Amino acid sequence: MIKDRGTIKWTAMMLPEHVQELKKAALDEERIKQPELDEQAIEEFELIICGAMESDETLVIDIFDNGFTNKLTGTVHFINHLKSQLILKDKLGYFHHVPFENLINIQPE
Repeated sequence: MIKDRGTIKWTAMMLPEHVQELKKAALDEERIKQPELDEQAIEEFELIICGAMESDETLVIDIFDNGFTNKLTGTVHFINHLKSQLILKDKLGYFHHVPFENLINIQPE
């Protein structure tokens, strides 16, 4: 039986710069465009946020972050209208400042 080294034999031919560029290209392929929200979705988000503030309810928020989406779970601590930010407190007690334009989806937990 032939003992083959698999992909290890090809790594010696790859320069570190090539590996970095391949990783960067793979990362760029996974990026998405920021979705545009219509007025109805924005009004629905406002209702959910106000209701969650009144009842101290936990929310699950999808956030757009530089081509990717992140989920954040926490309670609404404060709405900063001057900076257009939503301030959330997560389960560990950390505060997250989320700009309104980065919100994708909001759902009660």
